[in-house]
Amino acid sequence: MKSIYVNSENKATIACPGCGRSKTIDASKFMKIDGPVKIKYKFKCDHCARKLKKSKDPDNTAKPDHTSIVVLERRKFYRKKVDLPGIMIDQRGKKEMIVISDLSRTGLKFSLKSPWPLNIDDKITIQFNLDNSPKTLIKKETFVKKINRLTISVEFSSIRSFSETDKAIGFYLMD
Repeated sequence: MKSIYVNSENKATIACPGCGRSKTIDASKFMKIDGPVKIKYKFKCDHCARKLKKSKDPDNTAKPDHTSIVVLERRKFYRKKVDLPGIMIDQRGKKEMIVISDLSRTGLKFSLKSPWPLNIDDKITIQFNLDNSPKTLIKKETFVKKINRLTISVEFSSIRSFSETDKAIGFYLMD
């Protein structure tokens, strides 16, 4: 299933599964739904229709409609799926091993092995190494934004800095 990103004007660009040409759709009616939004989209492609018309199909019964299921992604920044071990350090200085499952310029999601006393807006430090060739050490102050049992989503406290850590994350996400 492909993720399609929705911009700040609630527009999304969808590519034709047949030829790869794209068009922009209005996604505003889906933006009021909480959580991930999966839609089944029937792509009517003029290019594929012209190509089909020129083909030697005697009946011309084939339809240039391509249906695909996409997920509308409302995030501002790309999230990369990862599987990185790390350490969470809470406000009391207690450490716990974690596994980071996705990473973006503005935050990350990780899993705990057992329940931990965390609350929304708690400030915690996350430390891990990227799996790039220099094994870049990342250490970021974060705020807890979402708790779902043992899965925690955090936002970096500084995202507009030009620190080496932020640059390393940016380059890592481009790979």
